[in-house]
Amino acid sequence: MFKKITFFLLLLVSFAYAQNGKIIDREELQWQQEKSFQRLFDNGKLKPKYNYLNTVTIEKITYLSDGLKVKGYLVKPKKTGTYPCIIYNRGGNKEFGKLTPRKALFILARVASWGYTVAASQYRGNDGGEGKEEFGGADVNDVLNLIPLFNNVQHADTTNMGIYGWSRGGMMTYLALTKTQKFKAAVVGGGLSDLRMVMETRKDTFETVYLENIPNYIKDKAGALNRRSAINQVENITKTTPILMLHGTADWRVVPQMALGLSKAFIKHKIPHRLVLFEGGNHGLSEFNDEVDKLVKQWFDDYLKEGKPLPDLEPHGR
Repeated sequence: MFKKITFFLLLLVSFAYAQNGKIIDREELQWQQEKSFQRLFDNGKLKPKYNYLNTVTIEKITYLSDGLKVKGYLVKPKKTGTYPCIIYNRGGNKEFGKLTPRKALFILARVASWGYTVAASQYRGNDGGEGKEEFGGADVNDVLNLIPLFNNVQHADTTNMGIYGWSRGGMMTYLALTKTQKFKAAVVGGGLSDLRMVMETRKDTFETVYLENIPNYIKDKAGALNRRSAINQVENITKTTPILMLHGTADWRVVPQMALGLSKAFIKHKIPHRLVLFEGGNHGLSEFNDEVDKLVKQWFDDYLKEGKPLPDLEPHGR
């Protein structure tokens, strides 16, 4: 009897994991009717700087991840064609920093308008999704399970995938890169890569985020922080994904020393990357929006569309 029950449970688990990435609900975002976005229009037409919104379709989705119903977004170009895929990882925790229609319009849609199919997760337990987020624990699977989701998206080029994260989303991006080699390019902005340094450099009580989100944090602080900090996981990060790191020198939320330390470790372990520091830039690099977009687009275009080869990291030249 025990063997039968065990077999049945294993069968259920196997079925749940086989469903990872399955979209079970989707609804197109009717943002044009929302009052908060009327400022984007002039006499009923989108202002020129927002014309890119006419080129994409934005959907709120619910998809399966480890048997949980997780919320997210899917944004695609309207024009018929085959488009590389990009996973976007949001910052914050719980409801703070979650993806909103505004972020869908100004971040996800902009990336999709460059000719990409873009998917993003709210992470489990957020925005009405099932489960409980773990701030870089099991919820990393909610990112990884967007990979099979693309298999069911029409005109998605699943042979060319990228990943893009900001702040806590940078942490999720680095952790994803310890578990898969499927991504041909990655971009991290203001990336959280050393959870201990955050507590040492911020005046607010950031540890409350760990206490509220990380399971058994009190019992295993060192282990919990190490497993979530890219600086302690460098040996596990794939060497086949070139990483563009963007950071502001005036970032108080995630200090630039964090990016410098990680870049130094990447050089030691020969992980392909480029670090760009913006003088006086804040956490979101809001003063450099156009420059950031240009760099991000070029990085993804180079590796996902143009097939740019990985750099030669061995000492060479005269």
